[in-house]
Amino acid sequence: MIADDTILEFDFGQKRSKKRVWSTILVLIIPLLFIILFSSYQQPDEDIVSFQITYSPIDFQCDLQSRLYSMAWDEHLGTCDDPESTINNLVKLFFEHRDFVPVWTTIYDTNKQFKGLMSLIDSAKYLGFPLDYFDAKSIKSICNTFTETKSLESRVNLELAATFSAFKLMAFLKSGILGVSLSPRQADFMATLPALLDNAISQDDIRGTMLGLQPDMVQFNRIVNSLPHFIDLHLSIQFTTPKFIDDRMLARGLYYAGITNTAEIDSNETNAPAIAKLQRMYNLPIDSVLNKPTHHILVSLLQYRYYQACLNLNRLRNLDNNDENFLFVNIPEYKLHVIESKQEKEVFNVIVGKTETPTPIFSSNLETVITNPHWTVPKSIVNEMLPKIRRDSAYLQKNGYVVIDGREQVVDMSSIDWSLSDPLGTRYFLRQMNSSSNALGLVKFIFPNEYNVYIHDTPSRGLFRNTTRTYSHGCIRLENPDKLAQYLTDRYIDDESWNIKKLISSKESKTINLKQKLGVHIQYITCSGNDGYGMEFYKDIYNLDRDEMATVFPNQPEI
Repeated sequence: MIADDTILEFDFGQKRSKKRVWSTILVLIIPLLFIILFSSYQQPDEDIVSFQITYSPIDFQCDLQSRLYSMAWDEHLGTCDDPESTINNLVKLFFEHRDFVPVWTTIYDTNKQFKGLMSLIDSAKYLGFPLDYFDAKSIKSICNTFTETKSLESRVNLELAATFSAFKLMAFLKSGILGVSLSPRQADFMATLPALLDNAISQDDIRGTMLGLQPDMVQFNRIVNSLPHFIDLHLSIQFTTPKFIDDRMLARGLYYAGITNTAEIDSNETNAPAIAKLQRMYNLPIDSVLNKPTHHILVSLLQYRYYQACLNLNRLRNLDNNDENFLFVNIPEYKLHVIESKQEKEVFNVIVGKTETPTPIFSSNLETVITNPHWTVPKSIVNEMLPKIRRDSAYLQKNGYVVIDGREQVVDMSSIDWSLSDPLGTRYFLRQMNSSSNALGLVKFIFPNEYNVYIHDTPSRGLFRNTTRTYSHGCIRLENPDKLAQYLTDRYIDDESWNIKKLISSKESKTINLKQKLGVHIQYITCSGNDGYGMEFYKDIYNLDRDEMATVFPNQPEI
């Protein structure tokens, strides 16, 4: 029996000894394991990787140079008007300037510049290029071969293909889709491309440089900024099962397709009436439901609208304009836009030519404003007037017309035999004197052109209330011409001040020459974008779009 005063002692010594042994073993083993693991890991063997690279940088330069010199090229860039040959010349000149060093690749892979270029090429449809103009599929195939093999041949192929497409993209962004031959303007611009691309690479700004080549015009920017939103809507409608398409989305699609007059739909309304209208237009069974055939027609109409937007971007790229200030008459929109410092300053309603006497598409420079103008009647319009003149001998006098000779002297009208097929011949002219009933109205704007077309007032001002305004023989009739005349004389005449309304009320004809000529672009643009990134499509009043689309986009799917 243990006495009460005995202190109990427990012997843990043996257990402590075992723990110390195991701790010591672990301390020794764990670092050893780490050493073994790290020693077994090997960095990629550079000798293994480089085993596939059997050429030197000099080999690359020599092979690239040989390939370029073996291609047909013109010693004098600009003498060849074939776009493909011209671009081949540009590729050669570009690499010559860079001593044939690679641009888009490293030994093992493509670089940042290549990825930036391909990003633009892949998004080309959003910039108005619906087809594979820039050989994206071919470049990606070559790129895959290079990535897999690292061969000299595939690397050279990729450098050449990417550079060719880069120049082609730059040319298209600036001047539109190139035809079978180059205009002098296009050829002059393309000669600058090697330096532009070289600078873009040195500044590490492929995207900014290329997109910066596009026209900086209000009309262009509105379309190109709205087009991605339109494409997204089109694709959403195309690849969504018809019964699951949102009502608001469908309403916008029907509006863009030209079925309705508004892109909005009230919460209490349905799209059924518009769908029924679409079905009637295309001879489908009418059930007011977006069934598969109706859905197919709607998708096709939106596809046509996409091509139409691309066509109009191409027209604007074709336009030769470097001015910040100009007048832009859009024929199918029936509008004249005053552009100042690249911003829209004013918008005026206009009347344009009838379908049988269409307003021509051209550019010029406005030089002169005339108040209370007279009108020398074109021979073609005199011929139209002959039946009225023959029926009423007083017709000319009642409407303020006189006959003049080549010296602008008034001739006795009774001496003219109006029964002849050409009573005036080449000796005489018919002129309407200035008055409020003059066909030119009270103000006329002169810009030289081969069509004898100008912008002018009209006594038939009630016609501006009509939505469709195709009434003229080709000239542009302007609403509120005094306002435009005052703007022009205030802005483009420095040493004098003119009060246009006072000049008009004087009833005397006054010719005012602008000190600075102002560009005038009379164009045919059948769509636009709005501030909410929506699209507006105008009626193709002269039926130009479809034929031009077939020419510009020859491989488009049938719509």
